Amino acid sequence: MAAGGVAAAGEALRKLGFDPGLIREARASECEIVTEDLTYPSGNETVNAYLARPAQDGPFATMIVIHEIYGLSEFTKAVARLFACNGYLALAPELPECCGGLLPDGKHAQWMLDTLKTGVARVPDDEQVKLQDGFNYLTGRADVDPSHIGSVGFCWGGARSFTFATRNPDLWAAVVFYGSTPPFDDLDNIRAPVLGLYGSLDNTSPTSITGRAAETAREMRARNKVFEWEVYALAAHGFFRGDPPPGRRIADTRPALIAKDLMFDFLQRYYERA
Repeated sequence: MAAGGVAAAGEALRKLGFDPGLIREARASECEIVTEDLTYPSGNETVNAYLARPAQDGPFATMIVIHEIYGLSEFTKAVARLFACNGYLALAPELPECCGGLLPDGKHAQWMLDTLKTGVARVPDDEQVKLQDGFNYLTGRADVDPSHIGSVGFCWGGARSFTFATRNPDLWAAVVFYGSTPPFDDLDNIRAPVLGLYGSLDNTSPTSITGRAAETAREMRARNKVFEWEVYALAAHGFFRGDPPPGRRIADTRPALIAKDLMFDFLQRYYERA
């Protein structure tokens, strides 16, 4: 603590080689939250996950935090703790489908090449099944408000969060950080309000994530769906992450701070309307 607060103490412990669990406890104590590593069943598999929640008794509004293509990173866990510090329970599942596999061009998996070409995120069913099983697991917890379980995702996870809104009619809200849009026909299935947050420097092509944002907004409005969206000037892809991928911390830049405030405002407004 003498090193300058909880965050500084946690970094000092990491450099000294202390166990990550001890570091997590030091960081969590800053805002009285509880964290744990857990598993939940999904078919014949078991999904590893990281959970963060306020130290007080629930039930809490809950968010499923869907990681980037880099997997369940320290950045993703920091996002879960951010939600816990703001009164939410957050579950961040580890989805190995994000990473590895065949790379036809040496850099990108085939689904990514298809998304870059068309701008359409066609998410495999097995990933959505694991998210739905995570949703079902959460509904059985006494510390979760089952009528207020939402999702938030980043890039790869942003597309999964958006797609999850088309698959789960009971989803409370969906937040999409620079994630591609599902096929427009699937938007008819959405019941939850959706918030999309994009960086203007992400990509300028018509099929890019940001390039399709206005088209997505038009399609959502035509279907009478709630879609709020922002594009942040001078913000690149991954602007909410504060260091190179896979990342360890949330950014403190102006776009990240504004997006964070908007996200919590969005969730609060639709919590009150539910």
